[in-house]
Amino acid sequence: MTKAGRFALSAFILIGVAASLAPLVETNLWWIRYLDFVRLQGAAALAITLALYASFGGWRSVAGRGVVALGIVALGLHAYRLYPYAGVVEAMAVATPACPAESRLKILVANIQWGNRRSEALFAIVARVKPDLFLVLETDEWWDAKLQDLGERFPDGIAHVPADANYFGMHLLSRYPLVEPRIGFYFGADTPTVLTGVALPDGREALFIGLHPRPPQFWDQPTTMRDAHLLAAALEARGSERPSILAGDLNATPWEGVTRRAMRIGGLLDPRVGRGVYPTFDAQSWLMSWPLDQVLFQDSFGLAAWDVLPAFGSDHLPVMAELCLKPDLAARQSAPALLAGDVDAAQAALRAAKTMER
Repeated sequence: MTKAGRFALSAFILIGVAASLAPLVETNLWWIRYLDFVRLQGAAALAITLALYASFGGWRSVAGRGVVALGIVALGLHAYRLYPYAGVVEAMAVATPACPAESRLKILVANIQWGNRRSEALFAIVARVKPDLFLVLETDEWWDAKLQDLGERFPDGIAHVPADANYFGMHLLSRYPLVEPRIGFYFGADTPTVLTGVALPDGREALFIGLHPRPPQFWDQPTTMRDAHLLAAALEARGSERPSILAGDLNATPWEGVTRRAMRIGGLLDPRVGRGVYPTFDAQSWLMSWPLDQVLFQDSFGLAAWDVLPAFGSDHLPVMAELCLKPDLAARQSAPALLAGDVDAAQAALRAAKTMER
């Protein structure tokens, strides 16, 4: 390879190193936070480029060896963030296939993509999966009317249908009675959160928190509101006496710092840890896809089943988690331990979001 070719490869590696390390900075800038989404793709691109650079003798010079060393450090960071989702570690959530029917709670989460009108494919999934709770995101008046067809299957529910067309409609449909359900709006934003008790057939009650915070967006949307939304939900779970579940399109990957902090604060387990990445967005791309749709739950629940389901016309794939309420499981599984400063950091995030209230 020519000197110019090696220089181009080294430049690409250094850009990759900078992009890999930038998310370590505590900031809400959209372009830095977005780099956490593509960590898996970035790691693959960096590994391929490093291999090419080394094979063409880039390591022979002192500067070249420095480039290789920096690339290895960046790959090590990617590996540290991603290895829990490679299926090579012990599962965080204990598998509990044997569970009394009256203690089970099957949850289906589907972001239908605003403007999508393909209800038949989604309803076929519902008929096959038979969820107890069905959280539907990005709904509008058309979907509000369509979801009435599921009223016999889901006798209870709560919904927010935006008066003006936007991406943050939300419906929660339930086979079981909901206890004091309400729609909350953190920080005056137009992104709803469902907070409700769910009465299980065995007489016990769980807290369900359904959310869909805004994602980081090009140029004008930092992650301030998203992060505060996630952390506020985690604080709700932390303060509840009921075993809690947090589910939705979180617009954050499981390996992001804010997601891990929310798990530590809320005492939440991630079914992906020890099982795989399970990407859900973009459903139309096998290359640029990452796990945004999540179901997190406290250690009183075991995991009877977990899956990402087939496409139904949305840009998101639906996710299904069947949980088993079995408090003695807490002795066999645990969420990431709370770190010093986690709650203070969450409170600071909430204060920052309040300054942006709409």
